[in-house]
Amino acid sequence: MGSQQEVMGLLSLPPEIRDQIYTIILHPSNNRTFQPDEYTDYDYHDALALFRLNRQIYYEARDIFRTLNVFLRIKSPWSEAEQHVNLVGHVPILMRGTGASRFNGHSLQVTIETPAAGEPENGTHEFIMLADDLPAFTKAWFYWNLSHPGLNQWLRLKLFLRDPYAPDWDEKHVRRDIQRRLLLPFGDVKGLHDFSLTGDPKPQPKIVAELRALQALEPTSPEQCLVECMRLKNEGNELLQKGEVRAALEVYNRAWEAIHIIVKGRQRHVHAEAFFARDLVDEPFARKNGQLERMNLRLQLVANTCLAYMKLGDWHELQFWGVRTIQLMRQATGANQRPIPPEDEALLGFPSATQVGKIYYRTARAFEELGDRAEARRLVRVAQVYLPNDETVKKTLNSLM
Repeated sequence: MGSQQEVMGLLSLPPEIRDQIYTIILHPSNNRTFQPDEYTDYDYHDALALFRLNRQIYYEARDIFRTLNVFLRIKSPWSEAEQHVNLVGHVPILMRGTGASRFNGHSLQVTIETPAAGEPENGTHEFIMLADDLPAFTKAWFYWNLSHPGLNQWLRLKLFLRDPYAPDWDEKHVRRDIQRRLLLPFGDVKGLHDFSLTGDPKPQPKIVAELRALQALEPTSPEQCLVECMRLKNEGNELLQKGEVRAALEVYNRAWEAIHIIVKGRQRHVHAEAFFARDLVDEPFARKNGQLERMNLRLQLVANTCLAYMKLGDWHELQFWGVRTIQLMRQATGANQRPIPPEDEALLGFPSATQVGKIYYRTARAFEELGDRAEARRLVRVAQVYLPNDETVKKTLNSLM
């Protein structure tokens, strides 16, 4: 709590300066806490102490807080929905359970229903989130539908716009820019069984039309996703050759996203497996399998990412990402259970076998630099099977003997 002198000092400032101070203190981005793997949360404990300083400050700061912090209440038939958007979508949840049900400061009520299944046996589940995180929420929903084709055709989505702060007897109002923030992200939610958008006040017709136009757009085809991934991968490779390694890694992350794989720190969320599980029809992938082509690009991106970390000398990151892929390869041969001969561990018939060899070699370099020469030697031996004519691999193996 501030002293009376400090309070009076604040009130002596011009109103526009006080508003700037309130904005800095109460803005969501300044109350966001950061955790590993790009997970975030909010902690308003210190900021909201502002409300206890003085009645005048309370009313002034409250208005700023309400302008900056726009809330949604999500009502879902699934208990796991909250966990999914939090863990996979990286959406921070502000309130859940009974507290969320009682909360009345939300500007949009989002209700998800499964009309064919009737009322959920375990009741509905509610949570509160900020409009700042709504695009991440709707994008997680978009990916969930791609991973489970046809899911949305069983769902009913009801959006109800509301003015949480106007008294019952007064006219309700939600600013145009706030309506756009709250409604347009739902353009990612397509192919629903039923969709309704109402409110008090009623949503502006032009925004409703814009939202419905976004919902009508077909998702980018698997072929287009793969082409965009290739383009970004090549752009990243050019940056890598120029020595712009950090910029290359950023572009590689965009390449991952183009094929619906989201990298957050050391988390890699793979979406839309079913979406790519088809025979492709458009060039340059006509008559090829979508999953196989996606796997080829994934291996190329891992190999290039490992090379980037090797150039940076970031051996821990190189080791992490390399081992992640190698463990998947070893599961196919049983080499994760017990050591087997390099010739048996190497899957020479695997797509992009050359890229796999590069991953083994570059990961071996990380183990060598981190002091585990035995594992480095084992990995290089497998790399040599994949890359029998690579002189660098041969020299590295000789140095480890």
